[in-house]
Amino acid sequence: MVESFSTQLPIFWFKTLDSAIQARIGDSSDIWSGAEVYKQLCSAESISAYQLQTAITNIYQRFDHELIDLFDESARHFDELEMGAPVMAMLTAPNLASFCQLLSRYSTHIHPLLKIFSRETECGDIELWTVTPEYIDETTLMTHISLGLYFSIMIKLVRRYLNAPNQKLSIHIHKNTIGDEFLSVYERVFNVEMKEGFPARYLLFPNDLVQAKPRQFQADFHAELVRIADQQMEKTLKTNLIYKVNETFKVLAVKDTNLDSVANNLHISPRTLNRKLKQQGVSFRRLFDKYRLELSLTLLNQNDGNITYVAHELGFSDSSAFSRAFKNWTGHSPTELRS
Repeated sequence: MVESFSTQLPIFWFKTLDSAIQARIGDSSDIWSGAEVYKQLCSAESISAYQLQTAITNIYQRFDHELIDLFDESARHFDELEMGAPVMAMLTAPNLASFCQLLSRYSTHIHPLLKIFSRETECGDIELWTVTPEYIDETTLMTHISLGLYFSIMIKLVRRYLNAPNQKLSIHIHKNTIGDEFLSVYERVFNVEMKEGFPARYLLFPNDLVQAKPRQFQADFHAELVRIADQQMEKTLKTNLIYKVNETFKVLAVKDTNLDSVANNLHISPRTLNRKLKQQGVSFRRLFDKYRLELSLTLLNQNDGNITYVAHELGFSDSSAFSRAFKNWTGHSPTELRS
């Protein structure tokens, strides 16, 4: 029986990973919990996060470190054109900062439970953050391993935009939880440098890369793609509860944002909202915390790191309460945030 209680992801996650598995072992149905489930997935329009996580666990148990090679191979099977206007809008952006902003804007098309957003540092570097629903000290081994698959697609999109397939990239992480051997394989396969001791996890683009102009910008063409992408996103996501909740956060004052106010804005009861989010595999608190993390980074940038001001704007009782929450989200205090 196919599990249906988890967030639905675009079917390309199944198609790309399955293509890589088939190229290696042929029949892949066992990885996907048997022939019946596999047959259903082949004709489905989406796959649940639960099913994808289960498949990744099965691959890990069978292939161990070769799992990373499979992630890399699955990215090779990823066809950007299948994503339509959102990806085309990203790839025609005028600069890397705009690319990152659009990747954040359309990230729900990639994975609804991943919060992707960018931050520009004082020295002109750009950090592309990827935040999971778990708090930093709750992240499991399989969550970290699964992120390898998600990063494989993001890295491919970044290099495609830069028109530099061999560009070495840096990924900053809080700490290594998958072991040195696994980490070295990841660095080798994806041509990245992993650095520990940073808040959460993010791709870092140095200023020289940010300033690069990989191709001629065609403003009218890009603007039309953004218009179509926005229409596609609105149509696709009008029934997506997580997207609706995240959009509601943006229109409510942070101090007035709670389960009741969001539920009222969505014209459902708080109990129904809680239940539906639970069915999606996430809680209201986790979604709101991810939103406040993104907002806190923006406010810290705009206000010279004034923690007292940011704490007040985010509805915390004092700066100490905000600092504790920030450390819970990222593994670091806001004063340790590296610019």
